[in-house]
Amino acid sequence: MSHPNNQVLIYTDHPEHYQDSNISKHMDLKFCSCPTMFCNKLLGKDYSGMILNVRKIMQTSCCDRNRILSISTAIPTIRSVEKQQKTIFIDDHENFICACMNRKCNPEKSSCRINVNFPVEISLENDPAMYKSVHGTVHYLSVEGCSFHTDADLMDNNFLFLKISSLKNKLPIFCGVYTEQSSTRYSCGYMVKFLDVKPDQKNEIDRIVHDSEKFKNDVDSNP
Repeated sequence: MSHPNNQVLIYTDHPEHYQDSNISKHMDLKFCSCPTMFCNKLLGKDYSGMILNVRKIMQTSCCDRNRILSISTAIPTIRSVEKQQKTIFIDDHENFICACMNRKCNPEKSSCRINVNFPVEISLENDPAMYKSVHGTVHYLSVEGCSFHTDADLMDNNFLFLKISSLKNKLPIFCGVYTEQSSTRYSCGYMVKFLDVKPDQKNEIDRIVHDSEKFKNDVDSNP
């Protein structure tokens, strides 16, 4: 089940410039200036929208900037510039407000749904070649991400590579760990969002999910 959410996360060094903006009249504004913390917030909570200050995002390192843009996929986003202590929105802010208010956000998941049972190799962010990978099992899969169990301790890692053996394209998928859902890490393993999934991998995952749901519906309708 989803629910409406009016919280917007803004990437800027100057929160005070947004307090009297038109968006502040309709949305609950949250601010962050640290790129790592900004990514963690996006992974920890399902925000309705995101505002990127152009100067701030261009001053951010290429690696961190790519992470922010990857994590924010499918989230309504607009750009801003800050001049003379005022904010100017480059993109249509009225359409942005409408998109945010109509977006349904997913609440934090308290339990997992088991729909697959796929072996997976996991490696840390600094090991994209997976020389020191550990093993686990994917038990919930969607086109946006997955949940998996592993005996390895990954608690202090916010980004991982996953190689799902059941996919034809076995290139490691770069993922972000939902950092604030701590209960998920214990009762349901680790939950991650796919940040760099290839088109053929996404298409195959979509087919797997569709077949799994169809099978479940057939079983439920024929007890």
